[in-house]
Amino acid sequence: MSDKQVPQRPKGLHMSHLYTEPIPMSFATPQQLASLASGATSLFPRMPMTTGNQAYMPMMNAGYNMNPGHNMHSPNSQIQPIQSIKNNTVATSTATAASTNSQAASSDKKTLKPLPPQEIDLDTFKGFKFVTLDDLQVETRDIYDKISGTFKWEMCQGQEERCVSCIRDDCKNKRVFLVSSGSLGSRIVPLLHELPQLYAIYVYCADVERHSKWAKDFSKVRVVCNNDDKDLLPQFAVDVAQSNIDWGNALLKKGTHDKAKEKFELALKKLKDHAVEHDNAMDIEIETKIKECK
Repeated sequence: MSDKQVPQRPKGLHMSHLYTEPIPMSFATPQQLASLASGATSLFPRMPMTTGNQAYMPMMNAGYNMNPGHNMHSPNSQIQPIQSIKNNTVATSTATAASTNSQAASSDKKTLKPLPPQEIDLDTFKGFKFVTLDDLQVETRDIYDKISGTFKWEMCQGQEERCVSCIRDDCKNKRVFLVSSGSLGSRIVPLLHELPQLYAIYVYCADVERHSKWAKDFSKVRVVCNNDDKDLLPQFAVDVAQSNIDWGNALLKKGTHDKAKEKFELALKKLKDHAVEHDNAMDIEIETKIKECK
């Protein structure tokens, strides 16, 4: 955690807890720029204007059908829009209805599944390690700290070699959770994916579609998203909870019931506090394990 002063982030509907790479921009092709310079075209074409009270407002040069025999300045004159305006009104209404249905469908939250149980060898296991290839926003990182249970994150600040060395060499007896941006992740995940200590990977990026293409080839990538509050953090909480269940199972098997119960209760708390849409089977398993600890 850095001691340097960090400017306050602007308030808005969603502010990430993570730093991420900027969105790459491609403004125009050379042909478009040449055409723009000559005045032959515009990069910003004129579009119909919509308002909340009127589904369609014609552009200024749109055609009108004037009633014959009426002066356009007469108070009794009537101006009727051409048929295309009616068609546009219907199209706009249809598009609005489709958009509403799409938003309703997207609001349906999926059930968050954990990774399959993985045995922990207590003779060699040295706990969890949380690594981010970038940084956590200092002023809002508390949610990551609460889920992980530690403020001692390894923040590699874009240093790929340092990140690889940390996970490969320093975390051999730990269970590692890695958070990365899209571009850095595309380079570093192939180098680390098969290491047994790397448990789960979370990709936070601007271009979800592009980075989802390479990420689908790596089973440990749990989520690729541009909204960590909605997508990354709940899945992260589920995975940390499952790891605590695995740890509790190892302790229970060894006969250390009190410590096992602490791990199971911790897993249950993380699910309830940070992953509302988790698989209810996890609750049933945890409650069963807690009873075994008595």
